[in-house]
Amino acid sequence: MSRYLLDTHIFIWNIVDKKQLPRPLLDELDDYNNVLYVSRASLIEIAIKNRDGKLELGEKYSIFIRSLESRMGVKILEFDNRHLITLNNLTYPKSHKDPFDHLIISQAITDKLQLISVDKNMPFYCSQGLNLFQ
Repeated sequence: MSRYLLDTHIFIWNIVDKKQLPRPLLDELDDYNNVLYVSRASLIEIAIKNRDGKLELGEKYSIFIRSLESRMGVKILEFDNRHLITLNNLTYPKSHKDPFDHLIISQAITDKLQLISVDKNMPFYCSQGLNLFQ
């Protein structure tokens, strides 16, 4: 059994466009022995993108949010002061200023979860304790 934190794009692709995901990753996501988490930060990011028309969830967003744990089997990972302390100590390249990514990285490091992401910026954080599945 593995515990994975899904980066926002992985979470979205797993729901709406699975063909974007490589087979080894799909196998991990489909393995019911694994525990999948999505950060509350990702859900905030999705809400903002949906509101701004960058996602096509529209009014279905509320149904989507309510069905996360019950129908999709994904656990929501809340953030707390431990994550904020890690965030405060996180160093990042000047080219990677995404605050949602920084919070998700901090959660993965703090809670010792393996982060699933294909974001090219993520390997930088492995030296700071990030366990990355690519």
